[in-house]
Amino acid sequence: MRGAEVIITDQGVTRVEAGAQAKPHPVEAVISRLLARVGLLPQQKAGPAVTVYVAEELLFCKQFSLPVKGGASIKQAIGYQRDMLLPFAGDACFSSFVTERRNKETAVTLYGVPEEAVAPHLQELAASGHSLTGLFPLSQRYLVRSQAKKKWALLLPGTMPTLLIFVNGRLRHRLLCPSLPTAEEAMELSGCDTVYCPGAAEASGFVDADALLAESPLGKSFNLLPASYLRPDYFKLLIAGLAMLNVLFLLVLVGMKEYRFQTTRSRVEAEIASRQPAMKKINSLGSKESRSQKEITRLEEIGRNPDLLALLTNLTEKLPASAYLDQLRLEQKEAAILYLDGYADDMGEMSTSLQGLGEVSLKSTSRRNNKNYFQMEITLP
Repeated sequence: MRGAEVIITDQGVTRVEAGAQAKPHPVEAVISRLLARVGLLPQQKAGPAVTVYVAEELLFCKQFSLPVKGGASIKQAIGYQRDMLLPFAGDACFSSFVTERRNKETAVTLYGVPEEAVAPHLQELAASGHSLTGLFPLSQRYLVRSQAKKKWALLLPGTMPTLLIFVNGRLRHRLLCPSLPTAEEAMELSGCDTVYCPGAAEASGFVDADALLAESPLGKSFNLLPASYLRPDYFKLLIAGLAMLNVLFLLVLVGMKEYRFQTTRSRVEAEIASRQPAMKKINSLGSKESRSQKEITRLEEIGRNPDLLALLTNLTEKLPASAYLDQLRLEQKEAAILYLDGYADDMGEMSTSLQGLGEVSLKSTSRRNNKNYFQMEITLP
């Protein structure tokens, strides 16, 4: 639903439409009263919020292209050239612009209005206690959501009739007409099948633009109102303050966790450093123990092996004088086994003599060249 609207023409304030009074948020109202009581905000008369529209004949519009992309660079470029683009002194006019990317360029539509044409009316509204929600070209009054995705034209009568072509909710072209065109001429000039005109008669061929006033305007483009005329939105400031407090609290929380982590880490590192000498000593003792255990195992294995020198001495003593050995072999398996290959004159004497060495087992015998050859195993104790 539309709020109160004020239309400024070259004849002054021509029409005020009283809409529903815009009520501030309860929190905003409380904050405003508190600030007024402490003297930070002057006492204001209660008045509805007002949207102000400026007739097209009071406005200067320029459409051009810039070979730049970013929003910040465009704003900077327009700021440098504003005095050359507008026929008013930079500090004596209100201006606003919108941009649209087109291929490799950015299309810019710039509106300007001399301060002297609208400032007295704005001051009068502010003195009456009205809060100003925006200062827009009159065409923005008819730009509603139902037309935002269409191509259409709007003819605004005046000292010099203005034909405005909108595409997808954006002002694409603005044509000044030396005389009021007919509907057919307006359609041909705009290339649109639908041309709106305020207060149009049914037989004129125009569509009555007043039918669009039943909807709320989008009111997002070409806001010419200076910041000095805007009443602070204390509710939004409160929300922003709470958001900043939440961010600050989150940063403090993260900082505390990081501090605790670093403190714990420092304590752990100090504890590790204090225990490193003991750990080194333990590792050294463990290495010595491992080496000692390996040496003990090696000595135990040596201790389980037979004494070869004693074995050979004993074998030499017990071997009969008539026996000869061709081969002697000792293997360590489940037990120490001595393998003997050779020949002897008397095998009975041979077996009997060697019984003192261990368990004697005769594996094979043969007779060759008048000699008794044998293969014998002795399991040593």
